[in-house]
Amino acid sequence: MRGFSLIELIVVLVLMAILASLTTFSLRGVIARQRLGRAVEVVEQFDTALRRAARHHRRRVAATIDRGRGRLTVDLSGESARTFALPRQVSIDAIRFGPVPASRSGAQVTANPDGSTPSYALRLTTGDTGRWIFLAGGSGQIVDDFDPMAIDLALGMR
Repeated sequence: MRGFSLIELIVVLVLMAILASLTTFSLRGVIARQRLGRAVEVVEQFDTALRRAARHHRRRVAATIDRGRGRLTVDLSGESARTFALPRQVSIDAIRFGPVPASRSGAQVTANPDGSTPSYALRLTTGDTGRWIFLAGGSGQIVDDFDPMAIDLALGMR
């Protein structure tokens, strides 16, 4: 007998299909983590620009976080605004400022002349993957991948 039987060919095809689906599933997670990592970088750039503008101009500077559009804008009143856009398919699922919940559409962050802001947290999501990031008001330090309980404790909600 030469060649393969029909059953052997079907078994090989089924095994190849299973391996291909496992590879696709694992790649989806890698891509989601990469998107969220890039979104964290964008939020960090936004927060740094806000603090730097307040220190540079020696006055309070307001910034807007637009959840619907995935945009973060530093408004210099009278000068051109600086806008930071999250990567496509990444959204801001939640915003927290201490015990006061932010609105569904977004929130405003105000930096003082010394560059300090209130502490706040953002939950970034893409698909079914999400990540909380915490921005410390006084120092500007960003803590990535906090769990919701740690966010509540850090913002004084518990």
